[in-house]
Amino acid sequence: MGSPEPDPDGQTGEHRRLAQLLAGRRPPSTGLLQVDLGDDCAVLADGTAITVDTMVQGVHWDHRLDPADLGWKLVAVNASDLGAMGARPAWALLSLSLPRELDPAWLPAFSRGLHEGLGAFGLSLIGGDTTTSPGPIALSLTVGGRVLRPVRRGGGRAGDVLWVSGRLGASARGFFQGGAAWADHARPRPPVALGVALAEAGLARAMMDLSDGLHADLNRLCAACGLGAEIDPAALPLAPGLADEADAMALAVAWGEDYELLFAAAPEDGPAIEALSRSLGVAVQPIGALCPALGARLRGSAWPAPLFSHFGAPR
Repeated sequence: MGSPEPDPDGQTGEHRRLAQLLAGRRPPSTGLLQVDLGDDCAVLADGTAITVDTMVQGVHWDHRLDPADLGWKLVAVNASDLGAMGARPAWALLSLSLPRELDPAWLPAFSRGLHEGLGAFGLSLIGGDTTTSPGPIALSLTVGGRVLRPVRRGGGRAGDVLWVSGRLGASARGFFQGGAAWADHARPRPPVALGVALAEAGLARAMMDLSDGLHADLNRLCAACGLGAEIDPAALPLAPGLADEADAMALAVAWGEDYELLFAAAPEDGPAIEALSRSLGVAVQPIGALCPALGARLRGSAWPAPLFSHFGAPR
């Protein structure tokens, strides 16, 4: 699938222009916010973290995704943002835009998966809105939680080690191969508890989730830190079976939807990070380091072209 060339920070030009237009002029600080635009969540002065994610039929899913899996995934992608800031999930607001001609079995199945996801990530549905759509189904979930020590994208320092959790490319493998691997695409399980634990232990200096692929998201983290990064391709933890694919690197770093954590930490904190991750049953892997230069480099090779854009071909 084609997509526009990314800007240096990993976003498409269309995405950047839209974000800049909507951001407008920031009002003078009123003390309401600790964290505003540019991170995985906004954080209010009282430690409430808030984020929202929208999924549109034909852009984020097609007929292959079961409504129950869609309900789960809508929750998971939002919970992932909370975990990436170190926030403990608490509540959710749901907005549904549904066509009049809707399969009667769709809503019960979606509701079942939604509530399975809410339960798995510790969220309570407290309200929302439903409206008619003249086109495709559109879903939006706003979630909130509590955070003691928010971890922003921009806290990394030159020399910090870059880590990722889990395996990269699992969602892409599931999308293209189907079969038993489909669950990795349909029902992601972001390591929310690890994000919370890293934040509360003060072990992550910068952190975000991998929703748009390592290449795009690493560039965002680097831009926020005002630094560059050098990544060792041999250190990247690939999803099982992915190494045999001809385009393994592209699927691992240029597709997205893995919802794993990318974080920067002091070199001396490696043993503590590994011990913490083992206690939670989550694999972590150092993949490179932040450096004074700008931009993210893949040692010995060029980054693969992006495989998805919200303003390009549907996923």
